[in-house]
Amino acid sequence: MWLKIIVVILFIANLVALGSAFYTLISDQGRGGKRTAWLLLVRVSLAALLLLVLVYGFYTGDLGVSAPWLRS
Repeated sequence: MWLKIIVVILFIANLVALGSAFYTLISDQGRGGKRTAWLLLVRVSLAALLLLVLVYGFYTGDLGVSAPWLRS
């Protein structure tokens, strides 16, 4: 159960980082984009961490696919 909560938190944090990077991209028009680049680096790091958590969850069996068309 705790792994699902971590996945949701990382996904929401990823969306927040993407939105804040978009905001800085729009508000810093014409100036250096170091803030935007840093926020996009944070977003990529969060996405990589989310991917690692998902791989760990599927590997250990804590997460699984429960789609009805995949049941045999």
